[in-house]
Amino acid sequence: MAICVVLDGTALRVVGEYTADCAGYALMSAQEYASVPTLATLFALPDPDSVQAAFMAGLSLPVILWLTSWGLGAVVNFINSRAATQTLDED
Repeated sequence: MAICVVLDGTALRVVGEYTADCAGYALMSAQEYASVPTLATLFALPDPDSVQAAFMAGLSLPVILWLTSWGLGAVVNFINSRAATQTLDED
């Protein structure tokens, strides 16, 4: 667990466990530092597999939804046009 330290002159003085109220610095071990995401890891380039998956989801999902709605609209229009042509007008 990280500890809270403050700069006291030229030395670091331990205040206690690191909490949100710590007015100094967080002192961590190497294992704790390795598990904390840094700014460099947050903005690092993603691996190609995740980019490909995101691109395919962003491209294919709208295309599949558009084709599905177009096909459903064609079926509905076909059924509506058949119902409209079966009306008989008598003189």
